[in-house]
Parts: sequence; structure tokens; C-alpha cells
Amino acid sequence: MSKVFKRLKYISFALLFSLSLSSCTQMKIDKLNKKGMEFFQQKKFKKANQVFTEILSLDKDFMPAYFNRAVANSFLSKNKSALKDLNHIIKVQGGSEEIFLNRAIIYENLGKYKKAIKDYDQILKTNPKHLQATHYKGISLYYSGDYNAAIKEYNKAIKNGLNVTGVYYNKGVALDCLNKYKEAILTYSKAIKLDKKFKQAVYARGVAYYNIKDNKLAKANLKYAKELGHPKAASALKTIK
Repeated sequence: MSKVFKRLKYISFALLFSLSLSSCTQMKIDKLNKKGMEFFQQKKFKKANQVFTEILSLDKDFMPAYFNRAVANSFLSKNKSALKDLNHIIKVQGGSEEIFLNRAIIYENLGKYKKAIKDYDQILKTNPKHLQATHYKGISLYYSGDYNAAIKEYNKAIKNGLNVTGVYYNKGVALDCLNKYKEAILTYSKAIKLDKKFKQAVYARGVAYYNIKDNKLAKANLKYAKELGHPKAASALKTIK
């Protein structure tokens, strides 16, 4: 299943320095922080990582650098390093919605779905209508094999106002896993209505039509998915007579 628009986000904090730092050190950290954020904007995550590590060598208590380094490491697929930094922040100053959300995503990347769900629940305890936490909890439940529970979370997110391609697509995939192909088709169609070039949803809808033996609509969708560049569409078309 493709997880749409799900990524950690870096943050730029106002610089708050301890009184023990010299003005020269403060100025250097200020410049380095600005440089690190510029590297983020340029998607130069390895360089951003190096800059935030340098900041922490000057001030090990500068929490924003731990957070942004964690995000840089996530983009570099260094999930264990990212988790270490996020855990440090939570240990020192406690968690926030953003910290728990990003740690949950890291846990999910590491295949630790129960821990991810626990962090999502931590957010939902105080903010029951948090759209991302609800949606992403559904994804973790999906990967845990609990498709019905996943669909329940997707429905909550949709009811609370989440109207994006990702939640409809992910719900459709879970419905497919339960062999509820007609419901899946309707759900994929909602995603495609939002983005007519969403090739994963077009392809999945074509396969769902094939599974209910509607070869005409299966072909039409798979041909369109092929035009959009879906890598499996051409081979799928060959199986339909």
C-alpha cells in the first residue's frame, strides 16, 4: 500500500539560548541554524544533518537541533538515529503532538506498529479529531493485518473532515484485502475525483473491476493507468481477454 503525503516535517524554532553561552557562540548557532534550514529547503538532507550535529557540539541542550536532525535522518532512511533524537527530546522536555506524530511515523518505518499506534493514541487522547494521527493510525492497523480496524480509523478521519486522495486510496486498499471490491471501487473513485491522474488509484480500481468480472471497465481503467505510467498496468492488461 502506498502511504500518500506522509512525511516528517522540519520546524524552524525561534532561537532561545542559555545565558551561559557567549554572544559569539549564540551568533554562530544562529548562522548554523539558518544554514541548516536552507539545506532542508534545497533537500540536501545529509548536509543539514551535519549542520545540526555541529550545532549540538556547541550546545547539547538546543532541542530544535535534535528535532531537525531527526527529520534529516528520516529523509536519509536513518530511522534508528532519528528515533534516538526524538526519544531524547521526549525524555528531556516531554512530548508534543508534533513530536509524538513524528516518532510514530519513525516507529512505523521500523515496522514497530504497536508502538506507532501507542503514540497516535497519545495524540488522540487529548485531540480526538487530529486528522493525521487518525489516518496514520489506520495505516499502522492495516500493516498489523487488522483491516476492519484500519477502515474504522479511515472513516473517522473522513468524517472529521479529511478529504485527500491518500485516505480514500488507503481505505480502498483495506477494502480490497477484505474482498469488498465494489466498496473499494467507490472509494478509489473518490480519490480519483480529487486527482484524475492518481495512477495508483486508477490501477487499483481496474484490478477491483477485474475481480468482480467487469472486464470492460477493468480494461478501461488499466489502459488509463498505463497511459499515466503505472509500471504494472501493461502486464495486468495482458491477463484480460
